[in-house]
Amino acid sequence: MRLFAGQTRRTFVGRLLAGCGVLGLSRLAAGATTLFGRVAEAAEGLWAGIAGLAAEITPVGQFYTVSKNVFDPAVDARSWRLQIKGRVERPYTLTLEEIKRLPAVTKPHTLMCISNEVGGDLISSAEWKGVPLRPLLERAGIKPGSTELILRARDGYSDSFPLQAALAEGTILAYEMNGKPVERQHGFPARVLVMGIYGMKNVKWLTELEVADYDYKGYWEVRGWSDEAIYKTFSRIDVPAPRATLRRGERHWIAGVAFAGDRGVKAVEVSVDGGEGWQPARIKPALGPHAWVLWAYEWVPAVPGQATLMVRAIDGTGVVQPPGPKPPLPDGAEGYHVVPVKVV
Repeated sequence: MRLFAGQTRRTFVGRLLAGCGVLGLSRLAAGATTLFGRVAEAAEGLWAGIAGLAAEITPVGQFYTVSKNVFDPAVDARSWRLQIKGRVERPYTLTLEEIKRLPAVTKPHTLMCISNEVGGDLISSAEWKGVPLRPLLERAGIKPGSTELILRARDGYSDSFPLQAALAEGTILAYEMNGKPVERQHGFPARVLVMGIYGMKNVKWLTELEVADYDYKGYWEVRGWSDEAIYKTFSRIDVPAPRATLRRGERHWIAGVAFAGDRGVKAVEVSVDGGEGWQPARIKPALGPHAWVLWAYEWVPAVPGQATLMVRAIDGTGVVQPPGPKPPLPDGAEGYHVVPVKVV
């Protein structure tokens, strides 16, 4: 179709669309929606098709657990109470039912244990429901000069973190996990999820929140672990398995997860030659600001023999994951996960 004199392609297309009417626009929009939907489905299928890659949301039965207890406490929800006290104007107590009647949020949130090794499995991600911690504390009236929040649990466990972290958006008191009440091993009836800080600070079986003006050392801190406990950047290769045999000339996925707390993950890089060269991996956008990311790199090995696969992540501030190695004690492990494979 020929354009008339003085008519630009943009104005011509605009008039053509206007002449099509509502029905034509509806069909165009429906077609676009279908196209975008197919693209999204294809992208989702890519990740679902990588056998052995961790799921974005970990099933409750597979979610890691770490506890100081031989037997975790069995808490009666009807008699359970949460006390909010310390340096506040109006101390008060809440039942579980009262908490559930408060405005709630649902969010994906990844937890990692400070004792997790390089490439370890003490990290999982779930969808949690609960109430923001900030309004609970503000309702009590925080006294000026307060700097710390002390958390105490039914099993005698205790820990603390800065009051600023307690008041941050995203820090919640969670009572549901993946759509069901938090199970016993994960802290029933309620636990805290705090942004950016290792799992030991995300106290389970919670009974008290105490506002304080001093630096309180909890159960693990007095045993030599970090008091600040800020998440280190972590990345892991899930696929292929160590010492797997791969065929040269064929396409293989190298894939896994990466996490950097509330800093987020900006990029993931993969090496297939023991760290001599690095290539960017694909990243599936995180489900939320405190959730891990899935990553994948398609590799066609050309040379037979032993190969050393490595991964590193770059956090949301642009800082590259340190190569390490460094053990978990006292403030979390550092290092690149290394997976040897054989190409035939």
